[in-house]
Amino acid sequence: MKVQVKFLASLYDITKVLKTELNIPDNATIKDLIQVIDTSVSPNFSKVILDDNGRLKDQYVILVNGRSIDFLNGLSTKLSNGDEVVFLPPAGGG
Repeated sequence: MKVQVKFLASLYDITKVLKTELNIPDNATIKDLIQVIDTSVSPNFSKVILDDNGRLKDQYVILVNGRSIDFLNGLSTKLSNGDEVVFLPPAGGG
């Protein structure tokens, strides 16, 4: 199945990709998608957004079809064909 993936702000600087379509296995999760990104887009992407225990670092946000995975099933959120996944870096300012 295919999903649309966007990397915003500093994550664009890391991946050098703003938007891409990726093929992922049926019943893939966000964690599976991150592994696909490591192999096909940016080899160290998971090290940037995941901590040593494989959990999403607090300051990063992942949206699936506009909803934060914090309100879904976290990194275990299942993806469907045609979903849009957006990776957002820490917000700065004050």
